[in-house]
Amino acid sequence: MRTHCLQLALALVMFALPAMVLAQKTPVVGQRLVGIRLDVPETTEVRAYLGITEGGSFDPSTIAGQLLIIEFFSMYCPHCQREAPAVNRLYQAIEASEALRGRVKMIGIGVGNSAYEVDHFRKHYQIAFPLFPDENFVVHQSVGEVRTPFFIIADIGPSDRGRVLWTGAGNMDKVETFINRLNGFLSLD
Repeated sequence: MRTHCLQLALALVMFALPAMVLAQKTPVVGQRLVGIRLDVPETTEVRAYLGITEGGSFDPSTIAGQLLIIEFFSMYCPHCQREAPAVNRLYQAIEASEALRGRVKMIGIGVGNSAYEVDHFRKHYQIAFPLFPDENFVVHQSVGEVRTPFFIIADIGPSDRGRVLWTGAGNMDKVETFINRLNGFLSLD
């Protein structure tokens, strides 16, 4: 009986340990975004929106603004496809708001998607904000291999660059709820 309990406990630890390690890597409110490097976009329009210069790669926490919304998506994710119109509405609402435009930026990271797949997703769903491929899952692994869609709001202001303020998995909240959340974070500055 004692040996059986010991074997059961050992099996539970073996199965739970990888999940615990993975959970520790998932972005947590208050922690900093780490390990994310993206290729600098080729178009001047996208570089201007992000406030970055030409070059090889950049850290998203250096994007010009105060808040950054990152959506982790996959072209093949049916939930991401269903959420695309809502995410587009959020971007349009931010850009239409004098209080948010320029202060809040959005990017998407295509988990396991090539540049071709990300471009197809952008065109098919008429995504206006910058999307980046993560073909080899490098960024995805740095954020704990989160399920898609997954959203992060990070502080990118000069005093607190890269601090995670909020995370959400699955369906995005209503646009109004998301806008209220953004306004709340901005009022703390």
